[in-house]
Amino acid sequence: MKIAIPTKDNHVDNHFGHCDYFTVYELNDKNEIVAESQLTTSKECGCKSNLAEELAAQNVNVMLASGIGEGAIRKLQHQNIEVVAGFKCSIQEALDRYIRKDYFKNFTICTEHGECSH
Repeated sequence: MKIAIPTKDNHVDNHFGHCDYFTVYELNDKNEIVAESQLTTSKECGCKSNLAEELAAQNVNVMLASGIGEGAIRKLQHQNIEVVAGFKCSIQEALDRYIRKDYFKNFTICTEHGECSH
């Protein structure tokens, strides 16, 4: 399984599409980290860019986010990427919480996009 986390300063970035990069963890069947990499982004709005396709091309299965809009969620889900949001913590804590299933499936969708003009 591959999990992508929008990252800024080693924390889950508040805005999925404008993160510095994605930290991508690959886990084995025992939920142990077997690889870690970074995917640099163009810092475009997640619903108006090709981020979902880029992540799918890297075989990402899960996106752990802080804030994310409905358009980005739909694009990710269209690429068969599960989206879980509401993580306001370090990327390591987000990964640990996901592995422990310590998160809410129902989360608030981001509605403020500032310069994205939705």
